[in-house]
Amino acid sequence: MELRLPKNETVAIEGNPQGLVLCCKEGIIWLTQEGDDRDRFLGAGDMFCFTHGGKAVLEGHRDALVAIVPAAHGPAAAARKPSSGFHGGIRLVYHGGGQ
Repeated sequence: MELRLPKNETVAIEGNPQGLVLCCKEGIIWLTQEGDDRDRFLGAGDMFCFTHGGKAVLEGHRDALVAIVPAAHGPAAAARKPSSGFHGGIRLVYHGGGQ
């Protein structure tokens, strides 16, 4: 699944993202997840593997393109255009941003 995340727009990943990989393909995103006291910035080419469940929040620090793929598929799957049918037991909730 790919999504565009404009600067200052946020999206919450609800459900259980454990076993999924977030791949930043363009731009920069900020990432935080319940149960993890570290916040992260991911730039183009960076990846983050969700090792536990818990809501995660992404925010476009710069206009960004991200892919969310099953960990078993890793970077090779992120390089391809993922199927729009992949949902992996998660739900995305978008929140508009302000400048």
